[in-house]
Amino acid sequence: MQKQRIDLIENWIFKHQDKDEWFPAEIPGCVHTDLFNNKLIDDPFYRTNEKKLQWIDKVNWEDLTKFHITTDILNRRHHRFVFEGLDTYADVYLNGEKILKADNMFRKWTVDLQEILKNKNVLKVIFRSPVIEDVPKYDALEYHLPAINDQSGVGELGDKR
Repeated sequence: MQKQRIDLIENWIFKHQDKDEWFPAEIPGCVHTDLFNNKLIDDPFYRTNEKKLQWIDKVNWEDLTKFHITTDILNRRHHRFVFEGLDTYADVYLNGEKILKADNMFRKWTVDLQEILKNKNVLKVIFRSPVIEDVPKYDALEYHLPAINDQSGVGELGDKR
């Protein structure tokens, strides 16, 4: 039987993990463009707007889609998800079950779905804040390298350290 590929790039929604309201998302894409496209933030390239948007990488975001698989496809021997470019810390759930904990944007992740995939499915990706993940690691180092371009303490919400 020939391999079949299904791209799950339609019908995605996203939200701030601590809020209830969902908005349309584009996959592939990023939270910054989704926020901008939904008129939730001002243009980050206009004047000093970038400074006001430093909060975005300090919170977790969720992306979600629902999709159907035909019984013919479901009856095949192998089912795999291939994720390319999950940025950077991401937990992936299929039908409520955690199937992947990613920690590297620059690799491909492959997950076997044999027992989890159904006719009707819900795929959710929680993108964990790199600031929340990495600031404690940085603070635990015995040395600190200067970063004159660091904007993390600027803008709304300020420095989370």
